[in-house]
Amino acid sequence: MSPDHFFHVSNINLATNLILVLLVLTSFITDTTKNKIYNIQTYPSMALGLIFGYATGGGHGILMSFFGLLTGLALLFIIFLAGGIGAGDVKLLGAIGALKGAVFVLWTMFYTGLIGGLMAFALLIWKGKLLSTFKNLFTFLRHPLKAQGNQKPEERMYLPYGVAISLGSMWALFTV
Repeated sequence: MSPDHFFHVSNINLATNLILVLLVLTSFITDTTKNKIYNIQTYPSMALGLIFGYATGGGHGILMSFFGLLTGLALLFIIFLAGGIGAGDVKLLGAIGALKGAVFVLWTMFYTGLIGGLMAFALLIWKGKLLSTFKNLFTFLRHPLKAQGNQKPEERMYLPYGVAISLGSMWALFTV
């Protein structure tokens, strides 16, 4: 196979999709089993996304991949700063953006929000916290400036958001 055929856009798109599937599969597993998404998963995927962007579209392609990376990072950065998710989740969405672009990562985030909401609802039911959570929500909505008590770390529930991101990206891959 000549180099021209190897770098054909369809081959790179296939490789990009395979890397995406491997990335989200390993992230799903590590977030479920270790509550962590590792840099060894996200950083190489970001780099390959940029490289593939350049290979398929030159300067424009790498800019589109970079914009996808920044979009993915930006979507979760504020939630990360507030302590709602881990840095691995942010980097995972950034890597997805680098691989597939800004529009894809926006769809991924939309589907992730739906899946994450269902996961959170199921977790609240499972832990018996649904009623108390709604009471806290209504108290907050009635008195938004009133200081809310912070939960102790042992009372906080962990939701592996990398699982929602992984499932959301697969939903986007097969529908967008």
